[in-house]
Amino acid sequence: MNIFNTPLPESWQYTTLGNVCLRGGGLIQPGPFGSQLHASDYVLFGVPSIMPVNIGNNQIVTQGIARISEVDAERLSRYRVKTGDIVYSRRGDVERCSLIREDQEGWLCGTGCLMIRLGEGVIDPRFVSFYLKHPAVKEWILRHALGATMPNLNTSIMQSVPLVLPPH
Repeated sequence: MNIFNTPLPESWQYTTLGNVCLRGGGLIQPGPFGSQLHASDYVLFGVPSIMPVNIGNNQIVTQGIARISEVDAERLSRYRVKTGDIVYSRRGDVERCSLIREDQEGWLCGTGCLMIRLGEGVIDPRFVSFYLKHPAVKEWILRHALGATMPNLNTSIMQSVPLVLPPH
């Protein structure tokens, strides 16, 4: 499971992203599917909906972000992000991910994205967001993505991402 080809300090553990989510009461889930959110649901003013195009280098790009009404956001409440969540592009450029900041709480993890919620008390989400940007981790994710012409991620792949857990 060591994807770094170097020994870790004794106090660190090898685990997986899915195991950390399970231990912390978190989850890994895709955003809503097209049948749950239609083009006609988008509005000029409302709750921002994070799409793959909005995921920059560990930040959400808000220019031109799609928005949905508060009513639709409530209907899709299980897809609303919380501070510390990590949002991933699910297809295409599957290396794109961003940590959700406090001012983005309640936005929607949109179609074409995966949401990682680490839960509580196991690991700092900021550490994980930077860890996922490590070249060895990005290469692992690309190697395990499905599809030859357009890579795709799913919850199983993300649950299996090797993770090193620092001591508390």
